[in-house]
Amino acid sequence: RRVLFRSHSKMKWLIGILLLLVTTTLTAQDTVLWEGKTYVDTTFIDYLCGRSYGIQTPRSNPAKFIFRNNYVESCNIGGYMLEAGQEVPSAYTNNFQGAEIIGNKFNWVGNQDSNTITHGIFTGYHTDVKVMYNYLDHVPMGIIRKSNGLTDTAGVVAYNIIVSPPAVGVVVKGMNGVCIYNNTFFSEDSTYVGPGIGTWRGLIDVYMNTDASAGVIGTATHTKIKNNIFYTRHQIRNINVMDEECLEGFECDYNIYWCEDGDPIFALEGQHYTFTEWQALGYDTHSMIMNPHFKDFINFVP
Repeated sequence: RRVLFRSHSKMKWLIGILLLLVTTTLTAQDTVLWEGKTYVDTTFIDYLCGRSYGIQTPRSNPAKFIFRNNYVESCNIGGYMLEAGQEVPSAYTNNFQGAEIIGNKFNWVGNQDSNTITHGIFTGYHTDVKVMYNYLDHVPMGIIRKSNGLTDTAGVVAYNIIVSPPAVGVVVKGMNGVCIYNNTFFSEDSTYVGPGIGTWRGLIDVYMNTDASAGVIGTATHTKIKNNIFYTRHQIRNINVMDEECLEGFECDYNIYWCEDGDPIFALEGQHYTFTEWQALGYDTHSMIMNPHFKDFINFVP
Protein backbone atom coordinates (compact mmCIF):
# COMPACT_ATOMS: atom_id res chain seq x y z
CA ARG A 1 0.00 0.00 0.00
CA ARG A 2 2.82 2.39 0.84
CA VAL A 3 4.40 1.82 -2.57
CA LEU A 4 1.08 2.37 -4.32
CA PHE A 5 0.46 5.54 -2.33
CA ARG A 6 3.86 6.94 -3.25
CA SER A 7 3.30 6.12 -6.91
CA HIS A 8 -0.12 7.75 -6.82
CA SER A 9 1.28 10.88 -5.19
CA LYS A 10 4.05 11.08 -7.76
CA MET A 11 1.51 10.65 -10.56
CA LYS A 12 -0.64 13.49 -9.18
CA TRP A 13 2.47 15.67 -9.01
CA LEU A 14 3.37 14.88 -12.61
CA ILE A 15 -0.20 15.54 -13.78
CA GLY A 16 -0.14 18.86 -11.95
CA ILE A 17 3.07 19.88 -13.72
CA LEU A 18 1.65 18.84 -17.11
CA LEU A 19 -1.56 20.81 -16.51
CA LEU A 20 0.50 23.83 -15.55
CA LEU A 21 2.54 23.55 -18.75
CA VAL A 22 -0.59 23.18 -20.88
CA THR A 23 -2.25 26.16 -19.19
CA THR A 24 0.87 28.26 -19.70
CA THR A 25 0.98 27.33 -23.37
CA LEU A 26 -2.69 28.16 -23.93
CA THR A 27 -2.62 31.47 -22.12
CA ALA A 28 0.58 32.49 -23.91
CA GLN A 29 -1.12 32.35 -27.30
CA ASP A 30 -2.33 35.72 -28.53
CA THR A 31 -5.82 36.34 -29.85
CA VAL A 32 -6.08 38.54 -32.91
CA LEU A 33 -9.69 39.72 -33.07
CA TRP A 34 -11.25 41.79 -35.86
CA GLU A 35 -14.95 42.23 -35.14
CA GLY A 36 -17.84 44.45 -36.19
CA LYS A 37 -15.81 46.77 -38.40
CA THR A 38 -16.23 48.23 -41.89
CA TYR A 39 -13.29 48.15 -44.28
CA VAL A 40 -13.62 49.87 -47.68
CA ASP A 41 -10.73 49.85 -50.16
CA THR A 42 -11.48 52.42 -52.85
CA THR A 43 -8.06 52.20 -54.49
CA PHE A 44 -8.26 50.72 -57.96
CA ILE A 45 -5.14 48.71 -58.71
CA ASP A 46 -5.15 47.11 -62.12
CA TYR A 47 -3.50 43.82 -63.04
CA LEU A 48 -0.53 45.43 -64.81
CA CYS A 49 0.26 48.14 -62.26
CA GLY A 50 0.19 46.06 -59.10
CA ARG A 51 -2.06 44.74 -56.39
CA SER A 52 -4.09 45.94 -53.49
CA TYR A 53 -3.29 43.72 -50.55
CA GLY A 54 -6.52 44.50 -48.74
CA ILE A 55 -6.69 43.68 -45.05
CA GLN A 56 -3.27 42.54 -43.87
CA THR A 57 -3.04 40.35 -40.79
CA PRO A 58 0.14 40.01 -38.68
CA ARG A 59 1.21 36.36 -38.73
CA SER A 60 4.73 36.44 -37.31
CA ASN A 61 3.61 34.80 -34.05
CA PRO A 62 1.16 31.95 -33.37
CA ALA A 63 -2.26 33.36 -32.61
CA LYS A 64 -5.95 32.57 -32.51
CA PHE A 65 -7.17 34.65 -35.44
CA ILE A 66 -10.86 35.61 -35.38
CA PHE A 67 -12.43 37.72 -38.14
CA ARG A 68 -16.10 38.05 -37.29
CA ASN A 69 -19.14 40.12 -38.36
CA ASN A 70 -17.20 42.59 -40.52
CA TYR A 71 -18.04 44.30 -43.83
CA VAL A 72 -15.31 44.36 -46.49
CA GLU A 73 -15.61 46.16 -49.83
CA SER A 74 -13.04 46.60 -52.60
CA CYS A 75 -12.72 47.18 -56.34
CA ASN A 76 -9.20 45.85 -57.12
CA ILE A 77 -8.81 43.21 -59.82
CA GLY A 78 -5.62 41.77 -58.31
CA GLY A 79 -4.46 41.04 -54.79
CA TYR A 80 -6.71 40.36 -51.82
CA MET A 81 -9.68 41.46 -49.77
CA LEU A 82 -8.61 39.54 -46.64
CA GLU A 83 -5.10 38.11 -46.59
CA ALA A 84 -5.13 35.74 -43.63
CA GLY A 85 -2.43 33.49 -45.03
CA GLN A 86 0.50 33.43 -47.40
CA GLU A 87 1.20 32.31 -50.97
CA VAL A 88 4.37 30.35 -50.13
CA PRO A 89 5.59 28.22 -47.21
CA SER A 90 7.54 30.22 -44.64
CA ALA A 91 8.41 30.48 -40.97
CA TYR A 92 4.86 31.81 -40.48
CA THR A 93 3.18 28.65 -41.80
CA ASN A 94 0.31 27.54 -39.55
CA ASN A 95 0.64 30.47 -37.15
CA PHE A 96 -3.09 30.95 -37.72
CA GLN A 97 -4.00 27.29 -37.31
CA GLY A 98 -7.66 27.01 -36.36
CA ALA A 99 -8.52 30.54 -37.48
CA GLU A 100 -12.21 31.53 -37.52
CA ILE A 101 -13.63 33.68 -40.32
CA ILE A 102 -17.32 33.85 -39.52
CA GLY A 103 -20.36 35.96 -40.33
CA ASN A 104 -18.75 38.55 -42.61
CA LYS A 105 -19.89 40.20 -45.84
CA PHE A 106 -17.38 40.60 -48.68
CA ASN A 107 -18.62 42.90 -51.44
CA TRP A 108 -16.50 43.30 -54.57
CA VAL A 109 -17.54 46.24 -56.77
CA GLY A 110 -14.79 46.29 -59.39
CA ASN A 111 -15.02 46.06 -63.17
CA GLN A 112 -14.66 42.48 -64.24
CA ASP A 113 -12.38 41.45 -67.10
CA SER A 114 -10.38 38.38 -68.08
CA ASN A 115 -7.58 39.30 -65.64
CA THR A 116 -9.80 39.51 -62.57
CA ILE A 117 -8.15 37.39 -59.86
CA THR A 118 -8.92 39.25 -56.63
CA HIS A 119 -8.68 36.78 -53.75
CA GLY A 120 -11.53 37.20 -51.26
CA ILE A 121 -10.91 35.06 -48.16
CA PHE A 122 -7.34 33.89 -48.53
CA THR A 123 -6.03 31.41 -45.93
CA GLY A 124 -2.94 29.90 -47.56
CA TYR A 125 -0.69 27.62 -45.51
CA HIS A 126 -2.88 27.51 -42.40
CA THR A 127 -4.78 24.35 -41.45
CA ASP A 128 -8.09 23.76 -39.69
CA VAL A 129 -9.51 27.16 -40.64
CA LYS A 130 -13.25 27.57 -40.15
CA VAL A 131 -14.82 29.73 -42.89
CA MET A 132 -18.51 29.89 -42.01
CA TYR A 133 -21.68 32.00 -42.47
CA ASN A 134 -20.02 34.53 -44.79
CA TYR A 135 -21.74 36.31 -47.70
CA LEU A 136 -19.53 36.84 -50.75
CA ASP A 137 -21.03 39.15 -53.36
CA HIS A 138 -19.30 39.01 -56.79
CA VAL A 139 -15.91 38.24 -55.23
CA PRO A 140 -13.75 37.03 -58.16
CA MET A 141 -11.94 34.21 -56.33
CA GLY A 142 -14.06 33.67 -53.24
CA ILE A 143 -12.57 31.33 -50.63
CA ILE A 144 -9.08 29.93 -51.13
CA ARG A 145 -7.58 27.02 -49.18
CA LYS A 146 -4.01 26.56 -50.37
CA SER A 147 -0.84 24.78 -49.26
CA ASN A 148 1.90 22.46 -50.46
CA GLY A 149 0.25 19.32 -49.10
CA LEU A 150 -0.88 20.26 -45.58
CA THR A 151 -3.93 18.44 -44.22
CA ASP A 152 -7.06 19.81 -42.60
CA THR A 153 -8.38 17.73 -39.71
CA ALA A 154 -10.84 20.15 -38.07
CA GLY A 155 -11.44 22.94 -40.57
CA VAL A 156 -14.52 23.52 -42.71
CA VAL A 157 -15.99 25.76 -45.40
CA ALA A 158 -19.65 25.79 -44.41
CA TYR A 159 -22.92 27.76 -44.56
CA ASN A 160 -21.48 30.45 -46.84
CA ILE A 161 -23.46 32.18 -49.62
CA ILE A 162 -21.31 32.77 -52.69
CA VAL A 163 -22.98 35.00 -55.28
CA SER A 164 -21.83 35.26 -58.91
CA PRO A 165 -18.07 34.89 -58.57
CA PRO A 166 -16.48 36.15 -61.82
CA ALA A 167 -13.84 33.43 -61.61
CA VAL A 168 -14.36 30.75 -58.93
CA GLY A 169 -16.26 30.29 -55.68
CA VAL A 170 -14.01 27.99 -53.64
CA VAL A 171 -10.44 26.94 -54.45
CA VAL A 172 -8.78 23.86 -52.98
CA LYS A 173 -5.16 24.05 -54.11
CA GLY A 174 -2.70 21.57 -52.66
CA MET A 175 -4.62 21.25 -49.38
CA ASN A 176 -5.80 17.83 -48.21
CA GLY A 177 -8.95 17.04 -46.26
CA VAL A 178 -10.90 20.21 -47.07
CA CYS A 179 -14.61 19.88 -46.22
CA ILE A 180 -17.12 22.02 -48.14
CA TYR A 181 -20.54 21.61 -46.54
CA ASN A 182 -23.96 23.32 -46.65
CA ASN A 183 -22.99 26.27 -48.84
CA THR A 184 -25.11 28.04 -51.46
CA PHE A 185 -23.51 28.83 -54.82
CA PHE A 186 -25.31 31.10 -57.26
CA SER A 187 -23.97 32.17 -60.64
CA GLU A 188 -25.59 34.40 -63.24
CA ASP A 189 -22.46 35.89 -64.79
CA SER A 190 -21.82 34.68 -68.34
CA THR A 191 -18.68 36.73 -69.02
CA TYR A 192 -16.46 33.66 -69.23
CA VAL A 193 -19.02 31.31 -70.74
CA GLY A 194 -18.06 29.76 -74.07
CA PRO A 195 -20.56 28.16 -76.47
CA GLY A 196 -21.77 24.94 -74.90
CA ILE A 197 -18.68 24.34 -72.75
CA GLY A 198 -18.82 26.87 -69.93
CA THR A 199 -15.99 28.64 -68.11
CA TRP A 200 -12.73 26.80 -67.55
CA ARG A 201 -13.13 27.55 -63.85
CA GLY A 202 -15.72 25.88 -61.66
CA LEU A 203 -17.78 27.08 -58.75
CA ILE A 204 -15.45 24.75 -56.87
CA ASP A 205 -11.94 24.08 -58.20
CA VAL A 206 -9.81 21.25 -56.79
CA TYR A 207 -6.24 20.95 -58.04
CA MET A 208 -2.62 20.31 -57.13
CA ASN A 209 -0.19 23.04 -56.11
CA THR A 210 2.64 22.89 -58.63
CA ASP A 211 3.98 26.40 -57.93
CA ALA A 212 7.77 26.43 -57.94
CA SER A 213 7.67 28.46 -54.73
CA ALA A 214 5.81 25.63 -52.96
CA GLY A 215 9.02 23.62 -52.84
CA VAL A 216 7.19 20.34 -53.46
CA ILE A 217 4.12 19.36 -55.42
CA GLY A 218 1.16 19.49 -53.06
CA THR A 219 -1.83 17.25 -53.64
CA ALA A 220 -5.44 18.09 -52.83
CA THR A 221 -6.81 14.72 -51.75
CA HIS A 222 -9.79 13.75 -49.57
CA THR A 223 -11.87 16.79 -50.48
CA LYS A 224 -15.47 16.41 -49.34
CA ILE A 225 -18.28 18.37 -51.03
CA LYS A 226 -21.67 17.67 -49.45
CA ASN A 227 -25.10 19.21 -48.79
CA ASN A 228 -24.52 22.25 -50.99
CA ILE A 229 -26.90 24.05 -53.38
CA PHE A 230 -25.57 24.98 -56.82
CA TYR A 231 -27.77 27.29 -58.89
CA THR A 232 -26.45 28.50 -62.26
CA ARG A 233 -28.10 30.59 -64.94
CA HIS A 234 -25.68 29.24 -67.55
CA GLN A 235 -23.84 25.96 -68.12
CA ILE A 236 -20.67 26.61 -66.19
CA ARG A 237 -18.74 23.96 -64.31
CA ASN A 238 -20.12 23.26 -60.86
CA ILE A 239 -17.35 20.94 -59.66
CA ASN A 240 -13.99 21.07 -61.42
CA VAL A 241 -11.33 18.52 -60.40
CA MET A 242 -8.30 19.38 -62.50
CA ASP A 243 -5.94 16.53 -61.63
CA GLU A 244 -6.57 12.80 -61.39
CA GLU A 245 -4.32 12.65 -58.33
CA CYS A 246 -6.88 14.76 -56.46
CA LEU A 247 -9.51 12.02 -56.77
CA GLU A 248 -7.94 10.05 -53.92
CA GLY A 249 -10.52 10.10 -51.13
CA PHE A 250 -12.66 12.59 -53.07
CA GLU A 251 -16.31 12.61 -51.98
CA CYS A 252 -19.09 14.60 -53.61
CA ASP A 253 -22.69 13.77 -52.70
CA TYR A 254 -26.05 14.89 -51.26
CA ASN A 255 -25.97 18.15 -53.22
CA ILE A 256 -28.71 19.98 -55.15
CA TYR A 257 -28.01 21.27 -58.66
CA TRP A 258 -30.06 23.52 -60.91
CA CYS A 259 -29.14 25.15 -64.22
CA GLU A 260 -31.57 27.38 -66.13
CA ASP A 261 -29.84 26.75 -69.48
CA GLY A 262 -29.77 22.94 -69.36
CA ASP A 263 -27.98 20.08 -67.68
CA PRO A 264 -25.50 20.92 -64.89
CA ILE A 265 -21.89 20.59 -66.01
CA PHE A 266 -18.94 18.95 -64.21
CA ALA A 267 -15.30 18.55 -65.20
CA LEU A 268 -12.42 16.20 -64.57
CA GLU A 269 -8.99 16.85 -66.10
CA GLY A 270 -10.54 19.29 -68.56
CA GLN A 271 -13.23 16.92 -69.82
CA HIS A 272 -16.86 17.89 -69.34
CA TYR A 273 -19.51 15.58 -67.90
CA THR A 274 -23.26 15.82 -67.66
CA PHE A 275 -24.93 15.03 -64.35
CA THR A 276 -25.68 11.47 -65.50
CA GLU A 277 -22.12 10.94 -66.71
CA TRP A 278 -20.77 12.40 -63.46
CA GLN A 279 -22.93 10.00 -61.45
CA ALA A 280 -21.64 7.11 -63.57
CA LEU A 281 -18.17 7.96 -62.27
CA GLY A 282 -19.48 7.33 -58.75
CA TYR A 283 -20.09 10.91 -57.61
CA ASP A 284 -23.29 12.61 -56.44
CA THR A 285 -25.17 9.32 -56.41
CA HIS A 286 -27.63 10.68 -53.83
CA SER A 287 -27.74 14.22 -55.22
CA MET A 288 -30.62 15.73 -57.18
CA ILE A 289 -31.34 18.12 -60.00
CA MET A 290 -34.01 20.30 -58.43
CA ASN A 291 -35.01 23.95 -58.54
CA PRO A 292 -34.67 25.26 -54.96
CA HIS A 293 -37.20 28.04 -55.78
CA PHE A 294 -35.37 30.73 -53.86
CA LYS A 295 -37.72 33.35 -52.44
CA ASP A 296 -35.31 35.96 -53.80
CA PHE A 297 -31.79 36.11 -55.22
CA ILE A 298 -30.41 38.13 -52.31
CA ASN A 299 -31.03 35.99 -49.24
CA PHE A 300 -31.32 32.66 -51.13
CA VAL A 301 -33.88 31.08 -48.87
CA PRO A 302 -35.22 27.99 -50.70
